[in-house]
This record gives sequence, C-alpha cells and structure tokens, in this order.
Amino acid sequence: MAIEAPLILAFIGIIFAGVIGFMIFMVSAQQAIGWANAIRAYTPPEINGTYYCPGGTVINPYINASGLYQCGPCLIYIYQNATAHLSCPR
Repeated sequence: MAIEAPLILAFIGIIFAGVIGFMIFMVSAQQAIGWANAIRAYTPPEINGTYYCPGGTVINPYINASGLYQCGPCLIYIYQNATAHLSCPR
C-alpha cells in the first residue's frame, strides 16, 4: 500500500503533462493551418489588367515582357499577345 500512492500520483502527473502537451501542440498546429489558409486565399489586386504585387511590384501585360512573374504566392504568365494568366495556390 505504501508504494501504490506515489505510483498513482506519478501516473496522474504523466497523464496531466501529456494532456497539456497535446493542447499546446494543437494550438500551434491551428496557427500553422491558419497561416496556410491565409496564403491560399491570397490573390493580388487587379485594376484594368494591372496586377499590384506585395513589395510594390506592378505587373502589366503591356509594360512587362512576356514570361513568368512571381506575385506573392501566385504566378503570372504573360503571353506574347499581351494577355496575362494568373495562377494561385489552392
């Protein structure tokens, strides 16, 4: 009987520490999921065919040469006929 009480208390402490650790893990995982959703939901603003990217970069099919441009997490492909195609992560 004398050895059972400390073992029971240690077992309860281990369970309590495990639950607290799992809660901390879930909070940090939810923060990472929130960041991923924010990146996934981003599309650059477009006004009259001009894309305004983070950092002040402006991409316009009539000004920029044809090619592939990065605009935040998105990619903009400008064709030679002065049309642009926006591709963002989903």
